[in-house]
Amino acid sequence: VERFMFQIKTLREKNQKYHERNRRLKEEQIWHIRHLLKELSEEKAEGLPVVTREDVEEAMKEKWKFERDQEKNLREHYKITLEDARKKIIKETLLQLDQKKEWATQNAVKLIDKGSYLEIWENDWLKKEVAIHRKEVEELKNAIYELEAENLVLIDQLFNCRLADLKIPRRLYLTQAAGLEVPPEEMPLELPETHIEKSELQPTEVESRDLMSSSDESSTLHLSHANSIEDLQYVKIDKEENTCTEFGDTDMKYLLYEDEKDFKDYVNLGPLGVKLMSVESQKMPIHFQEKEIPVKLYKDVRSPESHITYKMMKSFL
Repeated sequence: VERFMFQIKTLREKNQKYHERNRRLKEEQIWHIRHLLKELSEEKAEGLPVVTREDVEEAMKEKWKFERDQEKNLREHYKITLEDARKKIIKETLLQLDQKKEWATQNAVKLIDKGSYLEIWENDWLKKEVAIHRKEVEELKNAIYELEAENLVLIDQLFNCRLADLKIPRRLYLTQAAGLEVPPEEMPLELPETHIEKSELQPTEVESRDLMSSSDESSTLHLSHANSIEDLQYVKIDKEENTCTEFGDTDMKYLLYEDEKDFKDYVNLGPLGVKLMSVESQKMPIHFQEKEIPVKLYKDVRSPESHITYKMMKSFL
């Protein structure tokens, strides 16, 4: 501030000098005008060309213009110098304030008590834990977003799939559509001779389907199971007799995509379809949740890792 006041005082003295110089210039100008008038009068007296009033006014205008330009330049220079001095003073003041804050922080660290020391250390530890927690939350959000996207894709695929094979019995699909063999534990019971003879006496597939569609759905489970086994045998016998004429690739597609013309009876199976369904289970490992390790908030203050540094204190300000 003293330096700034000294500079202002210097600038004021310069300004006063400039005013005095302008006053002297004006006096000199008046003197020159009088001298010019005197010379004009003398030249006129000697018969020299007369200087008119217009010439005098033009000369005075040029003189005044020069003076105004010079004064304007001095004013701009004075303004720029004052602004630079003000910025320099503000910059030095801020530097001194920062330096005093650093000294105050260092003195506070030296004179801090044990309770405040623990609070500062816990605050720093909490900041680190919050940063770790936020990072984990961000990772979990990304994982959830990916799982949701994958779930939406799977749901879209499920909605777009054709569900025609859901109403077809499982054993019929495995043996006739997929070309697989029924496992030994899933093999049906031995057919009675009466059912085998009855299946051999059936003339055509249409009559067997009419008999199946006309059977009562409220009959016992034994009769429905026997009828389903009988239907499977009819399909197998007709396939061997017709040799890819009726149960070829086209009938395989009908079986997979639920053709209403040839497999409408299997759609309306009722209790039979429910009976032929099976549930398979798979042994999976159990993942136990890891126990959280308790975090010790209060550590030994005397350890070098728990010492409060100058950087830690500066981050709190």
